[in-house]
Amino acid sequence: MRIKGFILVIVLWSAVIASAETWHLAGGEEWQKVDQAGGSAFMMAVAQAKQLISTGQTAKAKKAYEELQADYPQIAGDDFDAFVKAEMLYGQRDYVRAAQAYDRFTDKFPQSKFYQSALERQQQIATAFLYGQKITALKVIKIRAYEEGDTIMHKIADKAGDAPVAKSALKTLANSRAKRGDYYEAYRAWSDVSNRWPTGQTGQEALFGMARTLEQSYNGPKFDSKVLESSKSYYSEYQKRYPDVADELDVTRTLDNIEENLAEKDLTVGNFYFKTGKYTAAKMYYEKVIKTWPDSISARQAEQKMNELEGKQEIKEQDSSEKKKLDLKGWMLWK
Repeated sequence: MRIKGFILVIVLWSAVIASAETWHLAGGEEWQKVDQAGGSAFMMAVAQAKQLISTGQTAKAKKAYEELQADYPQIAGDDFDAFVKAEMLYGQRDYVRAAQAYDRFTDKFPQSKFYQSALERQQQIATAFLYGQKITALKVIKIRAYEEGDTIMHKIADKAGDAPVAKSALKTLANSRAKRGDYYEAYRAWSDVSNRWPTGQTGQEALFGMARTLEQSYNGPKFDSKVLESSKSYYSEYQKRYPDVADELDVTRTLDNIEENLAEKDLTVGNFYFKTGKYTAAKMYYEKVIKTWPDSISARQAEQKMNELEGKQEIKEQDSSEKKKLDLKGWMLWK
């Protein structure tokens, strides 16, 4: 039932894509709309054939492509035949073989009018894989195809350059990883988007995506807080660049929560040293919490712990012992 749901999503999305403006390479450099190069009637005919494929009507689609070739004989050639072959596999829901066929097509025919359509089909297949569509391994075993989806999306981004489908592929990759709870990998995908498109709407989305996924990847005070510190820097940069949107997203409150988490992290380290009898180290962390985050809940708790440390003879002894260790370490480093 779940697989059927994913197939339905693909079908619906494919139908929308099929009626959208199609892009292809012109002169090997720029992307332009097909209707600018070959006429809106041609574009409509292609869209209709693609929609038949999207809804699984392969027989009608095959006939539509044959009529397309008859009406526009200039499109006949190896590229058209290869594209239609891939389309038939897609219409039969043989997504693995279809993805491979589209991949071979885009490798061999980068100048084809159907190049962008093939990339869009690959993206639809990859999206299904990334959101849980299973494939058959060893003819009987059903497995998730996350890795295959990742690979396809990266290939699309590499081949498409600055085309809209490249941006969409990487953003889909980032969002799908976050949805699965793989937040650090989602951050890496957003980072890739940011490196490619650091400005504009896409750059803005990527900056927020990096901040958010790193924040989500933090597992609590018992773990490394570097990801949280990096998240804070991204959120701060976002607030600086896009103050109005940051207000709508309540980034200030998010930053306050991050500060509380950072304070809690250092308090947790201080408490660990306190429990193990390393009072000097505990004192150092408590003082840091109080000084760095004076208004935090952790700061009040640190002050209470500092009161418990008062009068402990061990602090004086450890102060002297640890000072000797530091002096010895410094002497050895300078030798």
